[in-house]
Amino acid sequence: MQGVVGYSPGVFDLFHVGHLDLLRRAGGECDRLVAGVLTDELAEELHGARPVVPLIERMEIVRNVRHVDEVVVLAEPGLRAAWESLGFDRVFTGCPDGVPAEVAERGLAGTGVRVVRYEGLAETGSPVLRGALGGARQGSGPRTSVA
Repeated sequence: MQGVVGYSPGVFDLFHVGHLDLLRRAGGECDRLVAGVLTDELAEELHGARPVVPLIERMEIVRNVRHVDEVVVLAEPGLRAAWESLGFDRVFTGCPDGVPAEVAERGLAGTGVRVVRYEGLAETGSPVLRGALGGARQGSGPRTSVA
């Protein structure tokens, strides 16, 4: 038995303390934590901005967070396909550039997956950092989600 498997999808661009806070909390609520890192293309499609840090580097950063057991590429929108592939029991969200909890709940309806939304994560977020960098590569497209 593998215990409770958690999943936290996100862009994880300009890795910051909010990401770390999310992954630390999530790691404490499951036996195995998998982080899904959005491809550059999917991040741009969903968030209107291409990540500053390339996918391979974002994956390496997240892989080295002690609370994360595995890192996978998230190339398609929709949490259901990820759930079918990974078989997670919980989805963790909370960062401003992450999956909205209500969207995750709709996308995973009927699976039994529990959606955990953290409030009060550290204030710094990728949009704040992009603003401080003068809008580096900031897009103006629509903001949707991966669920």
